[in-house]
Amino acid sequence: MTDPAGKLHITLDPAAVTITSTRPVRAAKVFVGRDVADTVRLLPVLFNICGTAQSAAAAAAIEQALGLAPDHRVAELRRHLVDTETLREHLWRILLDWPKFLDSDPDATAMTQAMRLTIARRTALAAGSDALAPGARAADPDQPAAEQARADLAALCTERLFGVTPAVWRTRVDRLDTLAAWAADTDTVAARLVRQVITAGQAGYGRCAVSALPDLNAVDLNRHLGDDAATTDDFVARPVWAAQPRETSPLTRQQDQPLVRNLATDFDNGLLPRLAAQLTEVARLLSDSQGPAAQPTTAALPSGLGLSQVQAARGLLVHRVHIRDGRIAAYAILAPTEWNFHPRGVVAAGLQQFLRQHGTDHIAPLVRLFIAAVDPCVDYTLDLPGSDRALQHADAARNPTS
Repeated sequence: MTDPAGKLHITLDPAAVTITSTRPVRAAKVFVGRDVADTVRLLPVLFNICGTAQSAAAAAAIEQALGLAPDHRVAELRRHLVDTETLREHLWRILLDWPKFLDSDPDATAMTQAMRLTIARRTALAAGSDALAPGARAADPDQPAAEQARADLAALCTERLFGVTPAVWRTRVDRLDTLAAWAADTDTVAARLVRQVITAGQAGYGRCAVSALPDLNAVDLNRHLGDDAATTDDFVARPVWAAQPRETSPLTRQQDQPLVRNLATDFDNGLLPRLAAQLTEVARLLSDSQGPAAQPTTAALPSGLGLSQVQAARGLLVHRVHIRDGRIAAYAILAPTEWNFHPRGVVAAGLQQFLRQHGTDHIAPLVRLFIAAVDPCVDYTLDLPGSDRALQHADAARNPTS
């Protein structure tokens, strides 16, 4: 299998935007018939993009199916591990992808430092424990080493992203005028890209009527992800909620933060609020106090069933497992990409709206920037009107295991 993660195919023409996918959304069926230990061992190998979030979701779902009460310290540790992975994923986009839209070179040096520091933080947090295993009991993390790694990441982002500390940036930059002032006065890739989007009048680019995915009721969600293969396969491939496509992303996660909320009053879910949401999430993850971990909500599901919801870097990740006689009877994974890149989802609707207003000439860079701001996490091809061939986008080689 040469393309195990699959690929998105996005086609724009004056009449429509079409998104198709070869993503292996039914791949979790490989676990059926296996025991729990084998499933836990294989899962991060098969699903290595956001592998920490995948393992955390699997552990929580399996624990519920087996009737295991999770240790609250383990839940908190898992949250911090997933947050560390989310930080790494955002920095990957900002440091390596955003420069391309400014005709600049990727900041590979800073990303190498970020990778080293996120690995150090993960190692210190785990402190030799297997917190991502079902039924784990937490060891004491190496808190000084974890905090040092966080402080070093904050210093890196101060220099390469914000120009001030992440905490100061969150305080000072809370609406359009303060964001524009920061972008004008700061010489980082992040500031220059924000400045370009504002001065070019592109802040509302891609705004559309697709709404945020609401908090999901686990019992209702379980009905969509049940053991009936046809129903589950259709839902995980093209999910809708209340018969409507929805969005789950850093933008929807940060929509209550002052900067994102204020930008949304003028630009809805357009391009500038999306870029601001990623920066806001990085700054929040590096702030001194993140508060206690939110305890996972559980629903009364029948014995042997488990369903977990984890906020991964690109949006909500759902795992649903049915365990019978110690073996996996059914397994389903619903990833954020399937919400956001639904054929009628936020990317399709946002691009369609832009086509209606601006036509198809010379739009490739802006289309790619919008797609990057939503972030598909996998490679895609982009077919534009008049192109002789599809434009290829491939993620640079990366190590997704930290």
